[in-house]
Amino acid sequence: MGNPSNGGLIIEIPYVAADVETTGLSAAEGHRVCEFALLRFLRGTVIDSFVSLVNPLRPIDPGASAVNGITDAMVADAPTFADLLPRILDFLADDPLVFHNAPFDLSFLQSEARLAGGSWPRNPVIDTLMLARRTGRFRSNSLSFICRELGIGSTFHRAEADAWAAGKLLLHLHGER
Repeated sequence: MGNPSNGGLIIEIPYVAADVETTGLSAAEGHRVCEFALLRFLRGTVIDSFVSLVNPLRPIDPGASAVNGITDAMVADAPTFADLLPRILDFLADDPLVFHNAPFDLSFLQSEARLAGGSWPRNPVIDTLMLARRTGRFRSNSLSFICRELGIGSTFHRAEADAWAAGKLLLHLHGER
């Protein structure tokens, strides 16, 4: 995938692979971010990261906790998203953002930014779920299934591991690894 601004390959430009863990499945229903990871990749390597638990200011649903392993006790003393937003925005700069299922993560990030009195930036977004679906190659398009098929990562459902997997998956899907 070329960068329109310089004609280069995605591997040659910095991009930020991102993932959130949440208290439930819907930001519209009041669920919140309880962990995020932002990993800046360049040439297939993580060169910088910003990862944090987040106090969601509400209980984590048992179903969400069962998936991500994050408990109310783990986030009780963590900073709120509002506290972290200025650092998040500084970290992102204007780099492209890579997500697996971007609409899900972005719905939470946009909601959190709005609740903090700000707005989520309009960085270019690349969705590895959409790219994987276009290949028609995978029986399941879940991040864990695709990555196991391709030999990428072994731990899933925590923000840092999933962001790393999405960042590596982008390169596999573009044949740039």
